[in-house]
Order: sequence, then C-alpha cells, then structure tokens
Amino acid sequence: MKKNIFILLFSALVIGGVFTSCSDSYMEKMNTDGSKSKDGDPNTLLTTTLLQTYGDFSFMDTFRSYITGFTQQFAGGWNVSNFAGSVHAQDDQSSKVWDRYYTIGIKDLADAIANSTDKPNLNAVLRIHFIYMISVLTDIYGDVPCMEAGQGYLKGIPNPRYDKQEDIYNFFFTELAACAEQLGTGTDRITGDVTSMAGNPDAWKRYANSLRMRFAMRISDVNPQKAQEEFEKALTAAGGYITDAADNAYIKYSDNPFTLYDGANDLDFRVNALGEILYGQDPTSPSFICSTLYNMMKETNDPRLQRICRHYINTKRSEIRADYEGNVDVTDEVYAYLDRIGDVVHPCNPGAAWWNNWVNAPANSEIPTLDALVKSDPDAGYDKNNYPARMMRPAYSIDFCQAACPGILITSAETEFLLAEAKSKGWNVPGTVESHFVEGIKATMRIMNNYYLKSNKISDDEIDSYVASVLASGKLDANPREAINTQAWMLHLTNPSECWANLRRSDYPVLQDRNKLDKFPSDFTYDDDNLTTPTRLRYPQLEAQYNSANYNEAIERLGGTDDWHKRVWWDANEGNYK
Repeated sequence: MKKNIFILLFSALVIGGVFTSCSDSYMEKMNTDGSKSKDGDPNTLLTTTLLQTYGDFSFMDTFRSYITGFTQQFAGGWNVSNFAGSVHAQDDQSSKVWDRYYTIGIKDLADAIANSTDKPNLNAVLRIHFIYMISVLTDIYGDVPCMEAGQGYLKGIPNPRYDKQEDIYNFFFTELAACAEQLGTGTDRITGDVTSMAGNPDAWKRYANSLRMRFAMRISDVNPQKAQEEFEKALTAAGGYITDAADNAYIKYSDNPFTLYDGANDLDFRVNALGEILYGQDPTSPSFICSTLYNMMKETNDPRLQRICRHYINTKRSEIRADYEGNVDVTDEVYAYLDRIGDVVHPCNPGAAWWNNWVNAPANSEIPTLDALVKSDPDAGYDKNNYPARMMRPAYSIDFCQAACPGILITSAETEFLLAEAKSKGWNVPGTVESHFVEGIKATMRIMNNYYLKSNKISDDEIDSYVASVLASGKLDANPREAINTQAWMLHLTNPSECWANLRRSDYPVLQDRNKLDKFPSDFTYDDDNLTTPTRLRYPQLEAQYNSANYNEAIERLGGTDDWHKRVWWDANEGNYK
C-alpha cells in the first residue's frame, strides 16, 4: 500500500503537472498552468488532493503558528508565541494554506472534476473534496475564490473573483445535496480514495450529509432559518449521516519517516504533517499545552489530561520520527516531585514561551530517570541547555504526533455534538440534548483510544465517571451552547481548522483575554495595538499585486483594510474572554 501511494503521488506530479518550472508569475502558478494535461487520471489526482489535506508539511506552519494558538490549545513554543501569542501578522506564515491549497489541491480537483463527467461516483467524490478544501480556506480567510477557482487553464480565468462567504455556503448546500444524490448512480469505481471510506459511494453519501450538518450549524447565528432548514434536510437525506465510529471519515496516512519541507516540495504527502509540525523539527521545538486547555481539564478531573499532556526528556530524540526511545517519558516522576515540594504543573499562558515566567528545574536526583541518563552518558547533555526546565512544562503527547495518525474529516462524535446543539435550539431532531451530548463525549474518548493512544487507554469506568461529573455540574442545563461546544473544542484538538471555525462560531469555550496577559518584548514581535485574538487571517500580499481588482473588491467588503480582527460573515458575535 505504501508503495502504491508513492506511485500515485509521483504520477500526480508527472501527469497532473502541479508545478511548472517555466512559470514565474504568481497568478499563473495560482490558477493557470499551461503545462497541465487535460488527461490527468482523476483517480490519481483524487489521491494527491486527499493526502494533501493533512499531509502537506509546507502549510502546517500556519496551523502551528496561528490557528492552534488562537484556539488556546497550544502555547510555549517559539512559533506559536511569536505569531499567535504576540498577535504578530507575517505574510509568510499566514498565507501558506492559501498558497498550497490553491496551487495544488484546488487546481487538481478542478481539472479532475472536468475530466470525470463520465464517472458519476468519482465526479461526486471530487466535488465533495473540493467543497471541503474551499471550506477550510473560506473559514480561515473569509471571502475567497470558489466558483472560478482552478479555472485558469480550463476556462481561461487567470484572476478568479472572491466570492462572498454567504454565496460560498449556499453553493456548499446545493452542491453537497447534488453530490449525495449522484453517488451510486454509476458503475465506476473510486480507486483513488485513501480515506476510511475506501471508495464506497454509500460512505461518501453519509459524509456529504454530515458536512451539510456542519455547515448548517456554522451559519446558525447569521441565518437561523436557513440553518435549520439545511440541517433538517441533511438529517433526513437519503443515505443517512455518520452515526457511529465505523463510519468516521478520515484520511489514512503511512508510518514512514517525516517528509518535512523537502518532501512536501516533492508532493510526498504520505504522512500526517500536522503531527510532524507539532512534534517539532528538533529537540528544542516540541509543542507545549496551553494553560487554557490544561487548566480546564485539571479543574474537571478530565481523564484526557495526562493522555494529552506528558513530560519528556527529549535531548536525543529523532528528528524524523516521533520516537518513544528518544522521547523519555518522565511524567509520573515529575508529578511525584511536584507533590513532594507542594507545587503543581505550570503550563504556559498564551503569548508566553516555555522559558518566560521561569520554572526552576529540580535537581537531577529528584527525577531518577534523568539522574540515570546523566550518569550513564554525561556527554549527551541531558541536564544542559535548560532541558530539565523544559521538561517541567506539559508537552503534547507524541502519541498524537505519529506519522500514521489519521487526518480527521468528520466523525460521529462531531455529529452527536451537532445534534445536541440543534436539539437545544428547538430544531426537529430525534433524541435529547443530553443523550447526544453524552454520546459525543464518549465517542470523543473512543477516538483517542482507537486512533491515537498507544497505551494507557481511557477506561470505560473513567469515561462514565467523567460524564456523570459533567452532568452533575449542571452546565449542560445552564448553558447548553457552552457545554456542548467546549466538548467539541476538545474533540477538535486534532483538527485545528475546524476547531478554530467552531470556536469563533459558538464563542465557546471562554478563552483567556490576551490583553490581560504578560508581554515579552525582548523575545517576540508586537506590531498590533489590539492584542485581542484575530478572527481571520489576512490575504496573501501577492494577491494585491497579481489579482488586484478582485482583491480590492473583497477588501472593500471588509471595510477598506485587510483587517484580521474583522469577523467573517458567519461569525455573528464577539468572542467570550475572561
């Protein structure tokens, strides 16, 4: 299977002609490629575009530097502190999703869609994934090219217009319904599918209907009547929706060495690049858990706390694999030490790096594993360069950084939370708010057990105990929107784009107010007078030069400036901060 995926990727490069060596024009690269063949195999292009969704290391800087910081799930690493934590806008970091999706995935999908009209099942699948990729783009940037995206070669449109987000969402609803209806009407096989749906038209139909539910909830504050109508249609559409773990939609990746930037440039998307980027490229750059996430789990006795947050001695870890040998886990020893001295774990606040607000490292003898490592190999530097101090910060478990971790599209846990909130709004949904809420939590923890945790899985007793405590707290009755979407925020830890989108839509959980937190001007860049968390990313600067008429029209709709504190269309309310 690994070999076949590599062959498909290589074929996509040769046949699809994603890059052109002779093109030095931004818009030619973005939307028009005269070297692209009209005859590229649509199944091969499907493979490439599916794998790119999470497998393209080149744009993961945007996720690490901005999105995971804006959601306040990660803090402490240099990138997330300098960009999200300091509210520092830098085009190179914020434009990567746009640049990579439009130049590769969107362009290949447009070609494949045009060349698969005689293959009803494949054509529908390609259109569904086109919608998925555009949804990521519009939720991050706002108004974006959609209807004319990727049409430079096909229709001679090198400068696509920026469609209004409302129009884009209306397109989603119409197109997803049409795709679901089309699936199963042909005899063609979907051989390029590298998702859990395995080319099954029925599975893709459930996936399309589930996306309609997601998008309907997204617009529920700005157009509640349309939202309810679309949600209820999706709920009762032929083919059903994702109701259990067996139907979860995710992209499959391979257990191979990390590809990093060079691999991405060669279109090697075989491994989960989100895991790669959060693992970090060297022993000094692991991802640390933000105090918002850490403290929320601690205060509710959430059994996920020590499954997500671990303490490592990682001085000699591999740079191309999230290896268990080089990441020496000393979590139990760190907690035992803190108990002895009457202290607690100190996760980083948004905007602070692991070395800010200094935490003293224990003596080597207090951490037996560290002491043994130093004595066995004194030249390795286990207790040098402040490694022991870094060990005291809660880091992201490397279970979630493995190359073969799935690229989540949508799961039954999410549909349960959507159903819970829909029921709380009085929409025509079966079941109760509580039943869907409870099943959403349980499904979230089962996802961790089944897809990520290598050991120390969450027991049924722990899950039941946690659910009982959440219900006993009364939060679901007092504010169902907050209770449901706080749990959805936990679910979307491994899906940053959806996490940030749903956070802005629901405005829960309540986040820390960055304006009230420390600044570290000697370490980071502060060039925005407003430290409130941005609500969108700015457009790539080259758009103003090479697609100026359409860019300027979109900017006018924003009020005349590319303001990243301006909320996107479906984001109807101010966020909640404390």
